[in-house]
Amino acid sequence: MTWFTPKELRLAFLTGLVNAFGHVTGLADSYYAALTVPAVLVGTYGGSIELGRQRILGSILGSLILFLGLEGLQGIPMPVALALSVGFLRLVGGALGLKVGYKAGGMLLIMGWLLHSSQLASWIPLRLGWTVFGIVASLISLQLFWPDRARDQTLQQAGVLSGQIQANLIRLSERFNPSQSAGSMPSPAATTSRGLTLRSELNALRRMIPDLLRELGSNPKRHPAYRLIRVIDDAHSRLVGSVIGLERHAPMPTGGADLLRQLHQAEHDLLVSLAARLGIWAASLTATDRRLPLPPIEPIPLPQSWLEVENLLQDPRCNQAPLERLERIASRLVLCRQAQRAIETAELRWAALLNG
Repeated sequence: MTWFTPKELRLAFLTGLVNAFGHVTGLADSYYAALTVPAVLVGTYGGSIELGRQRILGSILGSLILFLGLEGLQGIPMPVALALSVGFLRLVGGALGLKVGYKAGGMLLIMGWLLHSSQLASWIPLRLGWTVFGIVASLISLQLFWPDRARDQTLQQAGVLSGQIQANLIRLSERFNPSQSAGSMPSPAATTSRGLTLRSELNALRRMIPDLLRELGSNPKRHPAYRLIRVIDDAHSRLVGSVIGLERHAPMPTGGADLLRQLHQAEHDLLVSLAARLGIWAASLTATDRRLPLPPIEPIPLPQSWLEVENLLQDPRCNQAPLERLERIASRLVLCRQAQRAIETAELRWAALLNG
């Protein structure tokens, strides 16, 4: 049984260390640094950079409004003046795009107005200094103690999504089992649920990209890690679309038509091959390595049955099959081809990216 996670141990250790340092220095209000650590030390390194930036901007904004409020609203009752100042802080903070920074600014504004109005010239610089110290200590700890980097987490999440798409392709390939009856096909609700799950995982991966950009420093969109994530994201988007389309166009019973059974077998073999390829992607993307993951070296081993699909479609016996069945098979073949192209294109761009 695990009593503490590495993140919790890091938070407790750093908070205690920062608090002890403040006591050793003998400077007043050192507890602001210890309060800053748990407010910033969450999520990834890139996310903490954004939280620290907003906390500093909010504190500076709160200081300016505090000075203006104390000087400009002297003739107004204190509760009303304080409420107006806090409302103005929220208004300006929202206009500047602060999502959490205005909270730090609001606390500074209220405490400064109520407790430190006679010593603002010394209290505000000291408060800002301890806040900056707590942010810097948090960022250093994220690099040194059990690092939480947005790059690593984004790649891990991309690998997890590859594994989920792989599982869906394997399940889709199993629909061609002759023993599977029409009654055992998934319901429309189950099909919709799987599609929504994949879309949700894809969107969760995309929500991690802003933290990755902040972490990569100057000109982050030219960084290989970001460009790789965009390549993988484009492939995942196309693969998810193929999976959802294949879910909606379930294979129809072939009856005694040998040609249709061969077409279905070609689809089955290709889906199995693509699923195996995504398994390699998942293993590569989730590997714990500081370097960027490597793409598969060899091209996708396409099954012989899939390579013969074009010849099968030119067979005169196709004209003997019902039109509805042919339309369903054609739709599925297009979706299978889309999934194949998505993986092949991504691997070419992946290799080109790592080769400069």
